[in-house]
Amino acid sequence: MDTTLKPETAAHIAAPRADAKPAGDAVAVARYRAESRRSLAQVDAALAAGALEQASQALWDAAAHAVRAAAARRGWPGAAPGDLGQVIICLIEDEGGSIDLNTNFFIAHSFDRTDREWELPVSADGIRHCKGPVIDLLRMLEGMN
Repeated sequence: MDTTLKPETAAHIAAPRADAKPAGDAVAVARYRAESRRSLAQVDAALAAGALEQASQALWDAAAHAVRAAAARRGWPGAAPGDLGQVIICLIEDEGGSIDLNTNFFIAHSFDRTDREWELPVSADGIRHCKGPVIDLLRMLEGMN
């Protein structure tokens, strides 16, 4: 898979669409952040119930909603699943974000149960061990305001 960032893709993410809300859409940011935290809380509940697929998906959902919050905060189109990685790249390249954003995003993405291309075998230990980097991703994104 070619993961090279194409200039036109980065421009697509960074340039607001005609129907995009103004930069700093506080309602969307708050909604995505709340959904991120709700999803993160579901990870432990699903693990306790032995529902590994749900725990895995909840871990990814927490990260995905945090990235959406970062995009909404900037008025960027970035809510589509295919745009999330480009949002991370723009945060690194345009705003000086840490490369750890990308590393932790890839860790989180491996738990997406709807994307068979990225999916890894799921285990309770794997989810528990990778929850920390996902929490770090959420903290980094929220800290970038």
